[in-house]
Amino acid sequence: MSNHSKHGHYYKDVSRYDVIDIYRVLELWGISDHAVGHAIKKLMCSGMRGAKDQKQDIAEAIDSLVRKLEMMSEDEQQ
Repeated sequence: MSNHSKHGHYYKDVSRYDVIDIYRVLELWGISDHAVGHAIKKLMCSGMRGAKDQKQDIAEAIDSLVRKLEMMSEDEQQ
């Protein structure tokens, strides 16, 4: 059994695109939550954009995920 068939949810057909960016990745994987998408973007591009170093990008990704958890807890209380 190949990894592709064993873990199919990790693979997406992107053959129709010449290139894909982070926003296409998020769309292909069905990530619609803004906080989660922000964290994924920060992690995938950490330290590569020139404005912030990898440590700062990772810290901001963590902050986004912590906020998402807070929001989930807030929603459970309603």
